Amino acid sequence: MEQLVFADGDRIGVIEDGAVTYYESDYIVRYKRYLETKKRNDEWKISGEGARFRGDAEALSAPAERVDAFINGVDWDGDKIVYCFSVNGSSGVYRKPLGEKLPEEHILSSSDAEILSVNVFGGLIAVTVRSDDVTSQIGTLDARSSELRTLTDGDARDANAVFSDDPAVLLFDSAGVGRTADGSFSGKYAPSVLYALNRETLELTELRRGAESYVKPSRRGGALYCIARPNREKGNGNLFLDIVLFPFRLVKAFFGMLQAFTVLFGNTSLTSDTGMGENPTRGRKQDAKKLYVDGRRIEADKEMKRNRKFKDREYGFIPASWKLIRCGEKEEVLARGVCDYDIGDDGALYYTDGRHIYRRRGGKEEKLADTTCCLALAVRRTRGGGDGDLFG
Repeated sequence: MEQLVFADGDRIGVIEDGAVTYYESDYIVRYKRYLETKKRNDEWKISGEGARFRGDAEALSAPAERVDAFINGVDWDGDKIVYCFSVNGSSGVYRKPLGEKLPEEHILSSSDAEILSVNVFGGLIAVTVRSDDVTSQIGTLDARSSELRTLTDGDARDANAVFSDDPAVLLFDSAGVGRTADGSFSGKYAPSVLYALNRETLELTELRRGAESYVKPSRRGGALYCIARPNREKGNGNLFLDIVLFPFRLVKAFFGMLQAFTVLFGNTSLTSDTGMGENPTRGRKQDAKKLYVDGRRIEADKEMKRNRKFKDREYGFIPASWKLIRCGEKEEVLARGVCDYDIGDDGALYYTDGRHIYRRRGGKEEKLADTTCCLALAVRRTRGGGDGDLFG
């Protein structure tokens, strides 16, 4: 069986011969230990009679600094794993040996840019780079010299860069940023379009656009694959319920207006937590109700309830409207509710719905693993391998 690596929250999982093994990110572990040590070392300053007199002792019961850590992307580099991560405003790319207790190899660290995806070819890594809250670019990272080179620019969200069959060509998706009349971000993007970029000549070729958004492209045996998703998910509207709840929603809207007014002019809040600092385009929040998947907000609890109607399989929190397709004159839907996928040497298809990892081969689908929050995976394969049955 092929080896599969996947991201599950702030851990890295590997599936081999049907067994799942989890690995910690050494960097994230060190970061958490640092915060714990820092808190212990600071306790002496706020303890004792003097601290109680000053009122500092209350800080002893304050919760430790929250750690928002997430593995953003994973891929194989021989028998090692290259992964990128975000943790409390910093980001990095490391190479991790498996098996023996060998130290991770540092490739890149940054507090100015966030690395959101990795795809390895030889000593070069295709990456998605975000340096502000709205736009992102694709580029390449030299695994030996740590040189980061961005290849795209402009007012767009360029993401999910991968090497094509021709390693000189990168595939990626791009969505234009929506702006208001004063130039502010509207909170929306144009439908994502697929492109191919020759990283040597910088020649750009449009591959696919349409009414839907197309993301996460890849080529296999000359065919183009991607995930197609609607630009706006359809809600399960209920007119009677909307009428009944209208007065409550009106009160909620009025309270929200007062909350914003108080924060803006009084620099305070009507509640203990405004939620004003949450940014849907920055990182991925590991929350039971809300997640941000590839730039799109997911109401995880609601989507899982909707997906329960599919009785023939277990369900995840990715909307069923997110379709893995093989492109052509007519789109061929290979799987639904997919947020990431990869294709093995034998043509087997691996994909995740956020809660489970599946393999489809020879027309049969089987579950390989249960996960907590899997948004990225990669199969270990030899580039240029045989086409196999291609999901047959």
